[in-house]
Amino acid sequence: MTGADSHRYVLVEDRGPVRILTMNEPERMNPIGDGLRHQLLEALIEAGSNASVRALVLTGAGGQFSAGADVKQMQASTGPDPLRSKRRMKVLHDVIRALAAGPKPVVAATEGAAFGAGLSVLCACDWIVAGEGARFGGAFGRIGLAADCGILWSLPPRIGAVRTRDLLFTGRSVKAPEAVELGLCDELVGAGQALDRAIAKAESYLDTAPLSIASIKAAMAELPGDLERVLGIETHQQPMMSMTADHKEARAAFAEKRKPHFSGR
Repeated sequence: MTGADSHRYVLVEDRGPVRILTMNEPERMNPIGDGLRHQLLEALIEAGSNASVRALVLTGAGGQFSAGADVKQMQASTGPDPLRSKRRMKVLHDVIRALAAGPKPVVAATEGAAFGAGLSVLCACDWIVAGEGARFGGAFGRIGLAADCGILWSLPPRIGAVRTRDLLFTGRSVKAPEAVELGLCDELVGAGQALDRAIAKAESYLDTAPLSIASIKAAMAELPGDLERVLGIETHQQPMMSMTADHKEARAAFAEKRKPHFSGR
Protein backbone atom coordinates (compact mmCIF):
# COMPACT_ATOMS: atom_id res chain seq x y z
CA MET A 1 0.00 0.00 0.00
CA THR A 2 1.46 3.35 -0.96
CA GLY A 3 1.02 6.71 0.72
CA ALA A 4 1.10 7.57 4.41
CA ASP A 5 0.65 3.96 5.53
CA SER A 6 4.19 2.57 5.35
CA HIS A 7 3.58 -0.52 7.49
CA ARG A 8 4.74 -3.76 5.91
CA TYR A 9 1.62 -5.87 6.11
CA VAL A 10 3.27 -8.64 4.08
CA LEU A 11 6.84 -9.77 4.65
CA VAL A 12 8.69 -11.47 1.79
CA GLU A 13 11.49 -13.99 2.28
CA ASP A 14 13.12 -16.33 -0.22
CA ARG A 15 14.39 -19.79 0.71
CA GLY A 16 15.97 -20.67 -2.60
CA PRO A 17 13.14 -20.96 -5.16
CA VAL A 18 10.48 -21.04 -2.41
CA ARG A 19 9.10 -17.63 -1.47
CA ILE A 20 7.49 -17.15 1.95
CA LEU A 21 4.77 -14.50 2.26
CA THR A 22 3.96 -13.63 5.86
CA MET A 23 0.86 -11.62 6.77
CA ASN A 24 2.25 -9.21 9.30
CA GLU A 25 0.01 -7.47 11.79
CA PRO A 26 0.49 -9.90 14.69
CA GLU A 27 -0.78 -7.58 17.41
CA ARG A 28 -4.24 -7.81 15.76
CA MET A 29 -4.00 -11.43 14.55
CA ASN A 30 -3.27 -10.36 10.95
CA PRO A 31 -6.71 -9.02 9.91
CA ILE A 32 -7.26 -8.80 6.17
CA GLY A 33 -7.68 -5.05 6.00
CA ASP A 34 -7.03 -2.73 3.09
CA GLY A 35 -3.28 -2.48 3.67
CA LEU A 36 -2.77 -6.23 3.86
CA ARG A 37 -4.92 -7.10 0.86
CA HIS A 38 -3.18 -4.54 -1.38
CA GLN A 39 0.31 -5.65 -0.34
CA LEU A 40 -0.57 -9.33 -0.60
CA LEU A 41 -1.92 -8.83 -4.11
CA GLU A 42 1.24 -6.97 -5.14
CA ALA A 43 3.40 -9.74 -3.68
CA LEU A 44 1.43 -12.48 -5.45
CA ILE A 45 1.55 -10.69 -8.81
CA GLU A 46 5.31 -10.15 -8.52
CA ALA A 47 5.95 -13.75 -7.50
CA GLY A 48 3.72 -15.03 -10.29
CA SER A 49 5.84 -13.30 -12.92
CA ASN A 50 9.22 -14.01 -11.29
CA ALA A 51 10.87 -17.00 -12.96
CA SER A 52 13.20 -17.53 -9.98
CA VAL A 53 10.20 -18.18 -7.70
CA ARG A 54 8.90 -21.72 -8.16
CA ALA A 55 6.55 -22.13 -5.20
CA LEU A 56 4.95 -20.01 -2.48
CA VAL A 57 4.29 -20.48 1.21
CA LEU A 58 1.64 -18.28 2.82
CA THR A 59 1.62 -17.86 6.59
CA GLY A 60 0.87 -15.37 9.36
CA ALA A 61 3.06 -13.67 11.95
CA GLY A 62 2.80 -14.07 15.70
CA GLY A 63 1.54 -17.63 15.78
CA GLN A 64 -1.72 -16.76 13.97
CA PHE A 65 -2.85 -17.11 10.36
CA SER A 66 -5.60 -14.48 10.19
CA ALA A 67 -8.58 -13.46 12.31
CA GLY A 68 -10.43 -12.49 9.12
CA ALA A 69 -11.71 -9.21 7.75
CA ASP A 70 -10.82 -6.02 9.61
CA VAL A 71 -14.11 -5.24 11.38
CA LYS A 72 -12.96 -1.70 12.18
CA GLN A 73 -12.67 -0.92 8.48
CA MET A 74 -16.22 -2.14 7.84
CA GLN A 75 -17.50 0.92 9.71
CA ALA A 76 -17.48 3.65 7.08
CA SER A 77 -17.79 7.11 8.63
CA THR A 78 -20.52 8.02 6.15
CA GLY A 79 -22.61 4.92 6.85
CA PRO A 80 -23.28 1.92 4.59
CA ASP A 81 -21.74 2.35 1.13
CA PRO A 82 -22.21 -0.52 -1.37
CA LEU A 83 -19.85 1.08 -3.89
CA ARG A 84 -17.09 1.27 -1.28
CA SER A 85 -17.80 -2.35 -0.40
CA LYS A 86 -17.41 -3.37 -4.05
CA ARG A 87 -14.13 -1.48 -4.39
CA ARG A 88 -12.69 -3.18 -1.31
CA MET A 89 -13.99 -6.56 -2.42
CA LYS A 90 -12.39 -6.28 -5.86
CA VAL A 91 -8.88 -6.24 -4.38
CA LEU A 92 -9.60 -9.26 -2.22
CA HIS A 93 -11.14 -11.11 -5.17
CA ASP A 94 -7.94 -10.46 -7.11
CA VAL A 95 -6.00 -11.99 -4.20
CA ILE A 96 -8.19 -15.11 -4.36
CA ARG A 97 -7.70 -15.33 -8.14
CA ALA A 98 -3.93 -15.06 -7.72
CA LEU A 99 -3.89 -17.81 -5.09
CA ALA A 100 -6.34 -20.23 -6.71
CA ALA A 101 -5.61 -19.73 -10.41
CA GLY A 102 -2.14 -18.17 -10.39
CA PRO A 103 0.82 -19.99 -11.95
CA LYS A 104 2.70 -20.97 -8.77
CA PRO A 105 1.72 -23.64 -6.23
CA VAL A 106 0.80 -22.18 -2.84
CA VAL A 107 1.22 -24.06 0.43
CA ALA A 108 -0.39 -22.53 3.52
CA ALA A 109 1.19 -22.82 6.97
CA THR A 110 -1.38 -22.08 9.64
CA GLU A 111 -0.98 -21.76 13.37
CA GLY A 112 -3.58 -20.23 15.66
CA ALA A 113 -6.71 -18.69 14.14
CA ALA A 114 -7.93 -18.84 10.54
CA PHE A 115 -11.38 -17.28 10.65
CA GLY A 116 -13.77 -15.64 8.18
CA ALA A 117 -11.92 -14.14 5.23
CA GLY A 118 -8.76 -15.70 6.69
CA LEU A 119 -10.35 -19.12 6.21
CA SER A 120 -11.33 -18.18 2.66
CA VAL A 121 -7.78 -17.15 1.83
CA LEU A 122 -6.52 -20.37 3.39
CA CYS A 123 -8.89 -22.53 1.31
CA ALA A 124 -7.73 -20.84 -1.91
CA CYS A 125 -4.28 -22.34 -1.34
CA ASP A 126 -3.25 -25.66 -2.91
CA TRP A 127 -2.11 -27.46 0.27
CA ILE A 128 -2.77 -26.61 3.91
CA VAL A 129 -0.49 -27.56 6.80
CA ALA A 130 -1.96 -26.98 10.27
CA GLY A 131 -0.16 -26.73 13.57
CA GLU A 132 -1.79 -28.69 16.38
CA GLY A 133 -3.26 -25.61 18.06
CA ALA A 134 -4.81 -24.12 14.92
CA ARG A 135 -8.52 -23.23 14.84
CA PHE A 136 -10.80 -22.58 11.87
CA GLY A 137 -14.21 -21.00 11.40
CA GLY A 138 -16.42 -19.21 8.91
CA ALA A 139 -18.58 -16.97 11.10
CA PHE A 140 -19.71 -14.63 8.29
CA GLY A 141 -23.33 -14.91 9.43
CA ARG A 142 -22.43 -13.83 12.94
CA ILE A 143 -21.53 -10.39 11.60
CA GLY A 144 -24.53 -10.29 9.27
CA LEU A 145 -22.64 -10.82 6.03
CA ALA A 146 -22.55 -13.32 3.18
CA ALA A 147 -19.76 -15.89 2.90
CA ASP A 148 -17.18 -14.40 0.57
CA CYS A 149 -13.68 -14.53 -0.91
CA GLY A 150 -14.57 -17.58 -2.99
CA ILE A 151 -15.17 -19.91 -0.04
CA LEU A 152 -18.34 -21.30 -1.64
CA TRP A 153 -16.10 -22.44 -4.50
CA SER A 154 -13.04 -23.60 -2.53
CA LEU A 155 -14.49 -25.24 0.59
CA PRO A 156 -17.10 -27.71 -0.81
CA PRO A 157 -14.51 -29.75 -2.77
CA ARG A 158 -12.61 -30.16 0.49
CA ILE A 159 -15.38 -31.09 2.94
CA GLY A 160 -18.53 -31.50 0.83
CA ALA A 161 -21.59 -29.30 0.34
CA VAL A 162 -23.48 -30.48 3.45
CA ARG A 163 -20.57 -29.87 5.82
CA THR A 164 -19.84 -26.53 4.14
CA ARG A 165 -23.40 -25.40 4.82
CA ASP A 166 -23.23 -26.61 8.42
CA LEU A 167 -19.89 -24.92 9.10
CA LEU A 168 -21.13 -21.62 7.67
CA PHE A 169 -24.66 -21.82 9.13
CA THR A 170 -23.34 -22.43 12.65
CA GLY A 171 -20.17 -20.35 12.42
CA ARG A 172 -18.62 -22.85 14.81
CA SER A 173 -14.90 -23.16 15.44
CA VAL A 174 -13.11 -26.33 14.34
CA LYS A 175 -9.85 -27.43 15.96
CA ALA A 176 -6.96 -28.69 13.86
CA PRO A 177 -7.42 -32.47 14.38
CA GLU A 178 -11.08 -32.26 13.31
CA ALA A 179 -10.14 -29.97 10.41
CA VAL A 180 -7.76 -32.62 9.07
CA GLU A 181 -10.36 -35.34 9.60
CA LEU A 182 -12.93 -33.29 7.65
CA GLY A 183 -10.46 -32.56 4.83
CA LEU A 184 -10.40 -28.85 5.57
CA CYS A 185 -6.64 -29.16 6.14
CA ASP A 186 -4.25 -31.61 4.50
CA GLU A 187 -1.61 -32.22 7.18
CA LEU A 188 -1.40 -31.94 10.95
CA VAL A 189 1.95 -31.23 12.62
CA GLY A 190 3.06 -30.24 16.09
CA ALA A 191 2.43 -26.71 17.29
CA GLY A 192 4.99 -24.33 15.81
CA GLN A 193 6.06 -26.76 13.07
CA ALA A 194 3.66 -25.73 10.29
CA LEU A 195 6.02 -23.35 8.52
CA ASP A 196 8.93 -25.79 8.27
CA ARG A 197 6.64 -28.52 6.97
CA ALA A 198 5.00 -26.15 4.49
CA ILE A 199 8.40 -25.16 3.09
CA ALA A 200 9.32 -28.84 2.69
CA LYS A 201 6.02 -29.47 0.93
CA ALA A 202 6.59 -26.52 -1.42
CA GLU A 203 10.05 -27.91 -2.22
CA SER A 204 8.44 -31.21 -3.23
CA TYR A 205 6.82 -29.41 -6.17
CA LEU A 206 10.13 -28.20 -7.61
CA ASP A 207 10.76 -31.30 -9.75
CA THR A 208 7.55 -30.70 -11.72
CA ALA A 209 7.62 -28.47 -14.80
CA PRO A 210 6.42 -24.96 -13.84
CA LEU A 211 4.19 -24.57 -16.90
CA SER A 212 2.57 -27.91 -16.14
CA ILE A 213 1.64 -26.72 -12.66
CA ALA A 214 0.40 -23.40 -14.05
CA SER A 215 -1.82 -25.16 -16.60
CA ILE A 216 -3.27 -27.49 -13.95
CA LYS A 217 -4.11 -24.60 -11.64
CA ALA A 218 -5.71 -22.58 -14.44
CA ALA A 219 -7.89 -25.53 -15.47
CA MET A 220 -8.88 -26.49 -11.93
CA ALA A 221 -10.00 -22.92 -11.21
CA GLU A 222 -12.90 -23.71 -13.53
CA LEU A 223 -13.75 -27.00 -11.79
CA PRO A 224 -16.12 -28.23 -10.45
CA GLY A 225 -17.78 -24.85 -11.02
CA ASP A 226 -16.61 -21.49 -12.25
CA LEU A 227 -14.72 -19.40 -9.67
CA GLU A 228 -15.65 -16.24 -11.58
CA ARG A 229 -19.35 -17.04 -11.19
CA VAL A 230 -18.97 -17.39 -7.42
CA LEU A 231 -17.02 -14.14 -7.15
CA GLY A 232 -19.67 -12.43 -9.27
CA ILE A 233 -22.41 -13.58 -6.90
CA GLU A 234 -20.43 -12.19 -3.97
CA THR A 235 -20.02 -8.84 -5.71
CA HIS A 236 -23.82 -8.59 -5.86
CA GLN A 237 -24.64 -10.01 -2.41
CA GLN A 238 -22.06 -8.54 -0.07
CA PRO A 239 -22.63 -4.81 -0.71
CA MET A 240 -26.35 -5.34 -0.08
CA MET A 241 -25.64 -7.34 3.08
CA SER A 242 -23.38 -4.55 4.33
CA MET A 243 -26.42 -2.22 4.37
CA THR A 244 -28.65 -4.44 6.54
CA ALA A 245 -29.73 -3.67 10.08
CA ASP A 246 -28.26 -7.01 11.19
CA HIS A 247 -24.78 -6.07 9.97
CA LYS A 248 -25.06 -2.71 11.74
CA GLU A 249 -26.07 -4.56 14.91
CA ALA A 250 -23.16 -6.97 14.52
CA ARG A 251 -20.68 -4.10 14.24
CA ALA A 252 -22.15 -2.45 17.34
CA ALA A 253 -22.03 -5.72 19.27
CA PHE A 254 -18.39 -6.22 18.27
CA ALA A 255 -17.48 -2.73 19.50
CA GLU A 256 -19.44 -3.21 22.73
CA LYS A 257 -18.12 -6.78 23.28
CA ARG A 258 -21.57 -8.33 23.52
CA LYS A 259 -23.66 -10.89 21.68
CA PRO A 260 -25.58 -9.43 18.70
CA HIS A 261 -29.37 -9.56 18.53
CA PHE A 262 -30.40 -10.21 14.93
CA SER A 263 -33.82 -9.26 13.54
CA GLY A 264 -33.60 -10.54 9.95
CA ARG A 265 -33.64 -7.00 8.53
